[in-house]
Amino acid sequence: MFPALGPSDQRAPIRPDSPVELIPGIGPRRAEALKARGITTALDCLFHLPIRYEDWREPCAYRELRPGMTATVAGTLRQSSERPMVRAGRGRRMVTGWLLAGAERMGVVWFNLPPYLVRLLPFGRAVLVHGRISAAADGSLQIVNPAFHLAGASPAPALRSMYGLPAPIGQRLFSELVRKLLRDMDGVFAGAIPHTLRRAARLPELLDALRYLHVPPASANLSELCEGRTEAHRVLALDELFTFELAMQLDRRRAAAKPGFAFAGPHPLSAALLAELPFALTDAQHRVIREIDADLTSGSPMNRLLVGDVGSGKTVVALWAALRAVESGRQAAIMAPTELLAEQHYRAFQRYGAGLGVPNALLTGGASGAERVECLRGLARERISLVFGTHALIQRSVAMPGLGLAVVDEQHRFGVFDRARLKALGPNAHMLLMTATPIPRSLALVLFANLDVSFLDQMPPARAPVTTRIVAENRFEAVEALVRRKVSEGGRAYFVLPAIGEEGEPAAEEEQRRTVAAMVQTLSRGALGNLQIGVLHGRMAGARREDVMRNFRDGKLDVLVATTMVEVGIDVPEASVMVIVDAQRYGLAQLHQLRGRVGRGALEADCVLVAPEDIDPKSRARLAVLLDSSDGAEIARADLALRGPGDLLGSRQSGALPLRFARFVHEVEFIAQARALAEQLLAGPSKLKGPEAAGARQALKRMLRYGFGLADVG
Repeated sequence: MFPALGPSDQRAPIRPDSPVELIPGIGPRRAEALKARGITTALDCLFHLPIRYEDWREPCAYRELRPGMTATVAGTLRQSSERPMVRAGRGRRMVTGWLLAGAERMGVVWFNLPPYLVRLLPFGRAVLVHGRISAAADGSLQIVNPAFHLAGASPAPALRSMYGLPAPIGQRLFSELVRKLLRDMDGVFAGAIPHTLRRAARLPELLDALRYLHVPPASANLSELCEGRTEAHRVLALDELFTFELAMQLDRRRAAAKPGFAFAGPHPLSAALLAELPFALTDAQHRVIREIDADLTSGSPMNRLLVGDVGSGKTVVALWAALRAVESGRQAAIMAPTELLAEQHYRAFQRYGAGLGVPNALLTGGASGAERVECLRGLARERISLVFGTHALIQRSVAMPGLGLAVVDEQHRFGVFDRARLKALGPNAHMLLMTATPIPRSLALVLFANLDVSFLDQMPPARAPVTTRIVAENRFEAVEALVRRKVSEGGRAYFVLPAIGEEGEPAAEEEQRRTVAAMVQTLSRGALGNLQIGVLHGRMAGARREDVMRNFRDGKLDVLVATTMVEVGIDVPEASVMVIVDAQRYGLAQLHQLRGRVGRGALEADCVLVAPEDIDPKSRARLAVLLDSSDGAEIARADLALRGPGDLLGSRQSGALPLRFARFVHEVEFIAQARALAEQLLAGPSKLKGPEAAGARQALKRMLRYGFGLADVG
């Protein structure tokens, strides 16, 4: 258990949901600054954890001090000089002095102090000071802008919490505010996990864990605190993960109670599609089809996520599911985030299912007026059974009274309300979400616990592995030679850069080839100057981007220089080389997904990870994971362990990750514990209605406010 603070000195208790402007010491200006950081209530203040800790436990001997180190030093403070800092303005001062300990002394200097703080400096008093040691102009040591503590005034600090705060909020003010809130909420605030469940699981109280993290005892392990690996961090993470699992299970139960379409009867169209395919399905595709078919015949709406690497065969599975809807007398819609991807799905159906006699259409923002009107009329009158499209499918003018299946490809590219609007076209329709983002099974089962999850974890046998290599940026001519050879053999190349840069301006020397603009200049003037080079990035208009991708697909461009927009691209079988510059800046899962854009045809493919020659060993070891593995799930697990879930999926991406503290989601046992506790609560006689579940109800409300929408995770 965690140690408690001293007795309360409260007068008017502040409740967890009290607005920050009601907290003593927080006026309107400070309240607005906190709100801009997402800190709107008293509880938000407690959940705003320190970003680091100052270690005041062991004062350092003067003879052990060295420039560059951060240390705590004891002595008597003596003033030497004070002068204004003209450029700092507002009467700011530079104050210098000495810290004396017997015959030893060290300089002390404060920059940019406002006058009221100058008056507070305890000259002539014994103090502890903590700060960074530097060398003065004469070579002597000095401590710069130190914090101080009066010796004997109160117990000396052990570990002082330091917060990321907006300018009007000082460290001392926020620390005192948090200490008071911890006392005020004793007996008022409970965590999400009910007390009986918490006691049975031998879990500390949430407020005790918060107290430990804000006011750590002298015995705390500093490295564990800074790395978020203490038992207190685990308590916060478990409480949050419990709330998330509770929300997921409630949503799953609510969805299961709705009536759905049962696609029973013969399978003439879906069976014919599989029979006409020019290739054999993988065992994983057969398994996923069986899982989806069980949902479609159950009588309850399917809510399933299909996870599979680029090229694993998700499109064929989606077409099969769509035909199951059509042969059962319903309509099906397949929505993709870009016109080109929607067009690719449409073309795939023409290639594999053209002879099945299914009325189908393509509806995108680029459709002409007459085409659009004809398509809308056909959908509304159920003359069109299968439609492929983009956001154009979820406009108010679209009606699909017979919708039985909605498929969302690259689902994370759509917002929460986009998916909800597609679902609204057929409230009882089945829903299939698809993603190529590599996700470890354990994380998928957390994030998508309200969905059934299927994994296409097997690649078609005809697809050759992509050769991956790491190349130092000072050997870029070798990369150009590889691309030139690949293009001469009929291939095409991607160059992916982390930033856009300024087009038409000479590249700065320090930029080298690290932006799209600089890379285009480099390639055009170098060994690839006679090739057709295209550019793709987010500043371009949507129609222009679509044109560039079409030109690349159709062979009018040999090389495409782009940002990571191409990770959700189209199938270009001739693309045989992917060059990723500054590769150390990307997550492994994203690099793997980019690599999946090549090697989709008959040509042997290469992925080149360009990194600085002096890349640190940890980053090089991380990139080396890609050299040894082509398994998306394995790579995603490594990414999760190294970078955390926020980096893997993007924090709060489309409502998918409202987890501020759950750094332990890669631990299967931790997930299982949160899920089991949520199941125990819902299995009890009072479920969420009893007084003991008040904390769980409040936690669910807070999670909804944080940006999470039930029924829309995924």
